[in-house]
Amino acid sequence: MDHLQSDLPAVSHRSELIRLTLGFILLLLIGWGLGELAVSVTQASDLDAVRDVAAERTAALTVIAWILTTIGSGYVMFPLTIVVAVVLYATRRPAAAAVVVLSMAGAVVIANVDKRLVGRSRPPVHHLEAVSSASFPSGHTSQATAFFVSLLVVFLVARRGQRGPAAAAAVAAGLLIVGVAWSRVYLAVHYPSDVAGGFLLAGAWSLILVTLLLRGRRRAGSRTEVDP
Repeated sequence: MDHLQSDLPAVSHRSELIRLTLGFILLLLIGWGLGELAVSVTQASDLDAVRDVAAERTAALTVIAWILTTIGSGYVMFPLTIVVAVVLYATRRPAAAAVVVLSMAGAVVIANVDKRLVGRSRPPVHHLEAVSSASFPSGHTSQATAFFVSLLVVFLVARRGQRGPAAAAAVAAGLLIVGVAWSRVYLAVHYPSDVAGGFLLAGAWSLILVTLLLRGRRRAGSRTEVDP
């Protein structure tokens, strides 16, 4: 049955589930605090930054921004998450599939709950996209971060020791996350602190998941195999 072991062990112990829950709640509270801080401290500089970016708009940059923001949207991120999870599960990596799904689901919940708690208005600059929800944190950036960070971890575990592919994957994931974040500011639907908050909260949530799973893997020891 060793060949059925996943590349990332499942969180199976009650203490780990408790830590996961506490970490989730803590991130919700941290996000709330960061949002309130952004509204009260960085509002003026945030708005100046959005106006500066909007002043540099060009037709070509607008097309690029639309492509990048579409990549970070739920219309793309959610189906991709499902497809990746199904592929991982079908290739006998159920725990890796769980990492990707839980990373995305947690990031979406954190972003939407903190949006309601903070209630920040969108930048008063001409929007290039219709929006209706609150501004902090950026949902697109949260989704992109959760997806690409979790996918990167799965890839690194499967290709550990292969520095070239690992470095290329890390750079690609970083560029896509930064690109989505930039597009949200360019379209004037988010402040820089909104996208920074989305990145930090979703990234932290993904790392909490990975940390717990790796801790379980160390306990599993030689019983856990890494599938290529």
